[in-house]
Amino acid sequence: MVKRNTNIELLRVIASLIIPVYHWLLYNGIFYAQNSSNSILSLTLFSGIQIMSLYAFIATSSYFLIQKKYNWKANKLFSFITLVVLLYVFKTVVVNQLFPGYYMNEYVNSFFLKGSWWYVYPYLLLMAFYPLLNYIIYKLPIVVLYGITTILVIMFTIPGLMNTTNFFSNCIAFLSIYFTMGCLQRNDYSIMKHKHTRIILCIAIILGILIMTSFCLYFKLFANTLSVEEANACIQKVHCRYNIIGLIGGIFIFLIFKNTDVPYNATINHFAKYSLYIFLIHETVMSVFWYFYIKSAEFLAYLPAIQFWGYIIIYELFCIITAYLIDKIYSIVFKPLFDKLIIKLCETTFIKGLENHAIGRK
Repeated sequence: MVKRNTNIELLRVIASLIIPVYHWLLYNGIFYAQNSSNSILSLTLFSGIQIMSLYAFIATSSYFLIQKKYNWKANKLFSFITLVVLLYVFKTVVVNQLFPGYYMNEYVNSFFLKGSWWYVYPYLLLMAFYPLLNYIIYKLPIVVLYGITTILVIMFTIPGLMNTTNFFSNCIAFLSIYFTMGCLQRNDYSIMKHKHTRIILCIAIILGILIMTSFCLYFKLFANTLSVEEANACIQKVHCRYNIIGLIGGIFIFLIFKNTDVPYNATINHFAKYSLYIFLIHETVMSVFWYFYIKSAEFLAYLPAIQFWGYIIIYELFCIITAYLIDKIYSIVFKPLFDKLIIKLCETTFIKGLENHAIGRK
């Protein structure tokens, strides 16, 4: 079993805290508000780092799955499924019953039916098929592996250019990260063994952030030949999840954290277990804020700076508190029951057969 060190756990924590703030700014229309100092500051702080944080978070999951090679365990998959079921019930039943209304129903429907909850579904596929993916990564000639990875990365950029979002594109995004991490693993992360690699990666990340931020600020402040709608559409393109600069930057961020010595910290390691909950449930917390009409650029973008960032801090705290409560409910109430069912399921002949015949199982 691979030990999760504090350096990687710290990355998960940081990434899981950046993404909710970014979505607050994005979904409430702050980025697109006109003549708002909050809009300019938000674009400056989050235009580049948000997508990188997203893919750095995914890179951590890929890193640990690749270490497992072909050792598939059904109980891990089933445990994750039970967690997803709990979050699904929380989102679609409890929240809707407590806070009925158009905004809540519309958001929950789009969250599931239009693929917005995109971390869960590709991750479930990874949990089910990572032995097969790892077999491909470890057994193919390295040149062929590089070729597949290049094709995936090219495919990754196409939905961003076409402005489409769907489950297939999300899976390609995950596979692009996964196979890139596989290439690094096959080379034993030799890229990090050079003396000045970390400095070069830091410079590359900063340049990527500056490029994305500069484009956004240009369209916001200086693109006088464009209408407001056209300028905002350009900003939206920069913030697209299928952003090649964000993907590369996310992997670079992971590599820097992976190769940075961080003393063991029990608090960080403990808090990191809530990161997935924060990552998956923060948009539901936002929809509750919407129910109470704490929404839209008209209300938020033109607040005094202290009040504006105060709302964001409160929202972030609610995300953390919600993640903590869900973890406790899951651990105390549901997990013992689910664990018993999973044990019985994993003892069946069918599941044992799947485990025993997993790709490459010795």
